[in-house]
Amino acid sequence: MEPTMIGAYVGMLMVLAAFAAETRGIVSSRSITYLVLMAIGEALLTVRAYVTGEWPFAILGGIWAAFAAYSIMKPPSEQ
Repeated sequence: MEPTMIGAYVGMLMVLAAFAAETRGIVSSRSITYLVLMAIGEALLTVRAYVTGEWPFAILGGIWAAFAAYSIMKPPSEQ
């Protein structure tokens, strides 16, 4: 299995874990746990989308990862 495919599976599990935890009320969508899972998960998915030429998905994932990373670096009180 290609390394980018393994990364995509890991990224998918991270995004799903964050989403499931948030919808169950376990974490907030502004918590560091949620944001880190989303940022890394989407970044891994974006790499795979880029490698396979799936540009709409690569762009979406890249923007999503960037927003999550920005939110980690700039907590709500500073935004």
